[in-house]
Amino acid sequence: MKTSLQLKVITAVIAGSVALTGCNTLKGITGKKEEVISTAEKPESGYYTDAQNALAKQRYREAITALTNVRTFYPTGQYSQDALLDLIYAQYQANDFEAVTQSTAEFIRAYPTSRHLDYVLYVQGVTNMGGSPKASRLFKLDQSQRDTSWLRLAFNDFQTLVNNFPNSQYAPDAAQRMTAIYNDFAEHEMTAARWYIKREAYLAAANRAKWVFQYYPQSTATPEAVAVLAYSYDKLGMTDTANQYKTLLQINYPQHLANNGEVRLPNQGATSWGKRTLSTLSFGKFGRTKDKFEPASSNYAGKTREQIIRQGRNLSLPVATQ
Repeated sequence: MKTSLQLKVITAVIAGSVALTGCNTLKGITGKKEEVISTAEKPESGYYTDAQNALAKQRYREAITALTNVRTFYPTGQYSQDALLDLIYAQYQANDFEAVTQSTAEFIRAYPTSRHLDYVLYVQGVTNMGGSPKASRLFKLDQSQRDTSWLRLAFNDFQTLVNNFPNSQYAPDAAQRMTAIYNDFAEHEMTAARWYIKREAYLAAANRAKWVFQYYPQSTATPEAVAVLAYSYDKLGMTDTANQYKTLLQINYPQHLANNGEVRLPNQGATSWGKRTLSTLSFGKFGRTKDKFEPASSNYAGKTREQIIRQGRNLSLPVATQ
């Protein structure tokens, strides 16, 4: 009798707890914690409509909330893929760059055959090109003077795009960005070479310039690299080697040799010959997947679309730098 009464009391207490706590987490009789998933307050179309309205008004934080709800409550729903695409765009516009790369990675895993994969790769590359950590965006520094790991990630993103989607509307701009990153890696080495020249550390300067000459031969920094090699070996008393590079200068870049055979180096504070840093370049502006891509220029500096893409596809970064 007593046991039966105790069971009734326990049952009543549990029933009362359920009524009071609703969706809160309960502890079972065993003491184990049971996670209860909260339910959606709106249908999938309701959240998605809210997101579209917020995007139209450029209220990106509101859009992010609504789109996240679509993904959370309806992960396999009608709007799931479109919601993730819009979420990527909204996060970028909200300057939430770490979230962008998380969302693009999620999209690539979830939808590897999507017709919008080129868009996702492009946005991921643009985000990495800017340098994902927020701190790097707060300072207007030449990219060649920063950590280049994010540029390498961006280069790989654009390389995947142009190799797998050469007909994509984003391919020419991605190829131009590859070229810019390639040049910037070379400039990174030349920045160090100039520093060594200034301190008369000619062997170290030659090593940096040689790296550019060997691994970035198509870069805009190559003329300066050859000049630094000729100049440094001259200073080191390695006349035969210096003359070899002077011959290259005379054949390919004669403007960098004086009449008396001396090498003309740029001023230490000047921009290297032919150098255009990423901060001075103009690239295309992307919108949402439904928007037409706006390239920075339609004539690609006198080159055809195919030439631009081919140039990008022919570039590669060395596996490791100095």
